[in-house]
Amino acid sequence: MLNLSATLIAFLSFVAVVLFICVVAYRNADRLEAFLERKFRKKSPRHNGDLK
Repeated sequence: MLNLSATLIAFLSFVAVVLFICVVAYRNADRLEAFLERKFRKKSPRHNGDLK
């Protein structure tokens, strides 16, 4: 039978890592947005005027 305490520790560790990544991404969101805007603005195709 599976050891439930080990499973709970593993699950809570996974949740903690995901939350940590989300917090770091949220705190650096402005810098990340500026970086992605600079990177993908140059590669975006130009519009041909009247596209509907």
